[in-house]
Amino acid sequence: MARALDREYSAALMRASRGIKTASAEALRALGVHIGQNFLLDQLWQQDGLTTGELARRLEVEVPTITRMTQRMEAAGLVTRGRDETDKRVVRIELTPQGEALRDQVPAALDAVAARSLQGLSDEECRQLIGLLERVAGNLRA
Repeated sequence: MARALDREYSAALMRASRGIKTASAEALRALGVHIGQNFLLDQLWQQDGLTTGELARRLEVEVPTITRMTQRMEAAGLVTRGRDETDKRVVRIELTPQGEALRDQVPAALDAVAARSLQGLSDEECRQLIGLLERVAGNLRA
C-alpha cells in the first residue's frame, strides 16, 4: 500500500509538471510554436537539413510523429520539407527564415517560464531541487 507521503509527492510533482507544461505552451504559442516543436527546432538549429529518420532518433519518437509535426510546422512557415537530392525516398527538413528567427526567442521564452517557476527559491534551493529531481529520474531509469 502506498504511503501518504508517496501520494503527496506524486500529486505535487503532477501539479508542478502540469503548471510548467501549461506555462511553456502559452509562452511558445505566443511565438507561433506548439509545445514539443521546440525540441525539433532545437535539433535543426544545431544541424539544419536533418532527415525525418534522424530527427526521430534524436528526439526518441517514431518517424510518423516527426512527419505529422513537420507537416504542421511547414504549414506554419517554420520549416520546409523536401526530397533528398541523391535519394528521393528521403525527406529532409530545413528551417525557413521564420524558423531561424526563433533561435533566440524560444529559449528565452522557456527560460522565463523556468525563472517564474523557481521564483522565491535561493540558488542553493534550486541546486538542491535539481539534484533531487535528477535522483528521482535516475531511480526511474534503473
